[in-house]
This record gives sequence, C-alpha cells and structure tokens, in this order.
Amino acid sequence: MSAPAESRRARRRAPEPVATSWPPVTEVPAAAAPDPVPFATPRPAGAVAWVGVVLALLVLALAVVLVHDGLVALRVLDGSTWVLAAADAVGDVRPTWQVALVGAVAALVGLRLVVIALRRRRRPGLPLAAGGGQYLLGQDVARLASGAAAQVDGVLDVTSTWGRRAVTVKATTDGGAGLEGAIRAAVSERLSALARVPRVVVRTRRSGTDLGGVR
Repeated sequence: MSAPAESRRARRRAPEPVATSWPPVTEVPAAAAPDPVPFATPRPAGAVAWVGVVLALLVLALAVVLVHDGLVALRVLDGSTWVLAAADAVGDVRPTWQVALVGAVAALVGLRLVVIALRRRRRPGLPLAAGGGQYLLGQDVARLASGAAAQVDGVLDVTSTWGRRAVTVKATTDGGAGLEGAIRAAVSERLSALARVPRVVVRTRRSGTDLGGVR
C-alpha cells in the first residue's frame, strides 16, 4: 500500500472534533458598599453632671460616717458615734411646722434634680457642609475664626467667641486701612466649610488706643 493511501485512511479514522458550547461567563457584580452611618450630634453631659458630682460627694461622706460609727461599735476606735452625737445636737424632733417645712424643701430639691436629669441637653455641634454626620464644636469654630484672623497682615492679637448665628472676632491691629474687611473675608472663607455659615462680626482696636470699629 502506498504512503498517500495510508495517510488518507488515517485521516478518515481520526475522530471528528466535537463542538462544545459553554454558557457565557457572567461577572458577578460586587456588593454595593453600604451608605456610611452618620455620626450622632455631639451633646455635652448637661447640668446633671455637677448634680452627679454633688451626690457622689454626699454618698462618700455618708459612707465615711457609717464606717467610723461601725468601727466605734466594734470597739476598734475610741469615742462616740457621729450619728448619735448629731442626734444629741439636734435634740428631740417632733412633728412641727418647721419639720414639715424642711420636708417640703427637701421634696422640692428632689423634684428639681429630677427635672435637671431629664432636661433635654443642648446641641453644641455645628454640622459641616460635607455632610456625613460631621460636626464642629462651638469652641472649635471660634478657634478657626481666630486662626484665620491671625493670618491677616496687621493683626497683632485676636480672640473670638461663637454663637448659633454669629461669630465675634476681636482683633488688635496696627491701625492699617481695610483690616476689618480683610479679617471678615478671611474668617468667612475659613467658616465656609460649615453647613450654615454664621454672620461674622469684627471688632478692631488699634494697638495702644481704645478706638475701633464694629461691623
């Protein structure tokens, strides 16, 4: 058999390629990033903070008295108990109008403390224009205003106070012209990051004098 005939027979015996159809590969979309949870508005401790300190001191004093009297009762310490000494100093307590008055005052004080504890605390945080629950405290706004005013040429010293509607800048200058407007522009630009830009009040005083302007 010739070589060309064998090659033709080998080609006939070779299996035909099988066409396969695979499903198209689809990309799995990445999970969408959740929206950031905004921070809560900062709030101070409120008036109940000093009430807690006072009550803590009273409880501590009462604990000292009770521990002392307990040690005296156990004959660890010499002397008389402080509770009995205080009772002897007060004398007999009988139901009189003075006692009722003391009880009424104590009840009013207790109600006042409850009101202070439940009172709604103020919100000193000022939101930023960027959003996302970002806030600045009032004292930080005053610091920003002072920092911006201090960078103006001719400003020698500056202090700032803040409010919900206005920021007051008190600056000591060398008396140069147009410093009030320059300070106001610098402070307003620095405070533009706030969601609600407060009104900027500038009070200038020339160094060595008491004259100044208010805008």
